[in-house]
Amino acid sequence: MRIARDTFRRLATVGIFLLIAVHFSAYTVPGNFQERRGEPVFKAYIKDSIPVTVDLIYDADSLPDRYYAYIESPVCEDGVCYDLKFHLYWDLLGNFIEYKEVASDPFTKFEHDLFTAEDHIKLQKILADKTSPLANYAPVDLIDKNNSVYSSVIDGMAGATYPALKDEVVQGAVYSTHTLWNIVNGTIASKIENHTTNVQNEELFVKMIRSNRYALQMYGMRHISQDAEEYLDLLVSLIKNGQEYVPFFAIAKLTPHMWADTQIQSQLIGLLDSQNFEMQNEILNGLSSTKLVSGSVTKLLDELAALKESQYKKLSSIIRGSTSALTKENITHLKKVSESDIEFAPYARKLVEGIKK
Repeated sequence: MRIARDTFRRLATVGIFLLIAVHFSAYTVPGNFQERRGEPVFKAYIKDSIPVTVDLIYDADSLPDRYYAYIESPVCEDGVCYDLKFHLYWDLLGNFIEYKEVASDPFTKFEHDLFTAEDHIKLQKILADKTSPLANYAPVDLIDKNNSVYSSVIDGMAGATYPALKDEVVQGAVYSTHTLWNIVNGTIASKIENHTTNVQNEELFVKMIRSNRYALQMYGMRHISQDAEEYLDLLVSLIKNGQEYVPFFAIAKLTPHMWADTQIQSQLIGLLDSQNFEMQNEILNGLSSTKLVSGSVTKLLDELAALKESQYKKLSSIIRGSTSALTKENITHLKKVSESDIEFAPYARKLVEGIKK
C-alpha cells in the first residue's frame, strides 16, 4: 500500500510539473524557428492577460531594423475555440510588415478550410490599415445572427458576416481577422513607437529615409537635422523615389539657398523626364524662384521633350529670368529651336527676340 501511495505521489508530482511546463510553453517561440535574431525590449499583454515578449531585430550595421513577436491567442466563435499561432513583424513605428504562419498550425477559416493565397493577400492588406473599421467593433458585432449558414464543425447554424463589413474581414475567418487586427494595431504597436523614440538618432533617421515605407520616410525626413552631412542628397532621393506624398513634402523643404545650389539645380532638372506632371510643376516652380547657372540652362533646354505645352510658359519665364547665365551655345540652341516646328518654337522666338533687345 505504501509503495502504491508513493507511486501515486510521484505520478501526481510529475503531472503537476507537466501542467506547469505546458502552461509556460504555451506562449513561447517554437524551438525550430530560426528567424528570431534580436533582443527582448519589452513585454506587453494581449487580451488583458496573455504575455507577449517583443524583440528588436537589428540590421547588419547594428541599427534597429524591425520588431518581432511570437503570438498565441485563443479565438472563440460560435462555441468553438482554437489558438491562433503566428510570427509577427512591425516596422520601427509599429506599422504591420508581415506575419508568418506556424507550419504545424496554419490559419484556417469556416469549416476548417485553409486560407487561400488570396485570403492571405487580403488579410495582409487589412492588417496594414490602421484606419480599419475593425477598431470600432466587438467581434460579435461583425456577425449577422439573423442570416445564418450551417456549420458541420458545431453541428448547427453559424452567423454570417454583415454585407457592409465583408471587405474588412477574410470571409469565413471573421473572428480571426478581428483578433489579428487588434493584436497588430493595438497596445504593442504603441509601445513599439515609444521604444523607437528612446533609441532614435541621426543614423536611424537616415535609414528610415532610405527605406521604401511611407511612414518611415516621413518620420525620418521630419526629424533629421538640416546640418546632417547627407541632408540635401537625402531630400533629392525622396523627391525622386519617395512613397506616395513624400516627394511633395521633401521638395517643400528646399530653401531658396538650396535652390540656388548648382548641384541641386542639375539633379532636379535631371528628374523632369522621370516625374509625373505634378512633380514637374513643383520643380519648375522652384527653379522660377532662383537664378539658373549656365549649366542648368543647358540641361533645362535638353529636357524640352519631357514637358507639356501647358508648362512652356513657366519654362520661358525661368529662362528669361536667367538670361545672364545664357552662353553662346544656349543662344544658338534657342535660335535653332525657334526655327523648328516643335511646339516650343514660338516661345523660343520670343526669348531670342528678348535677348537681342
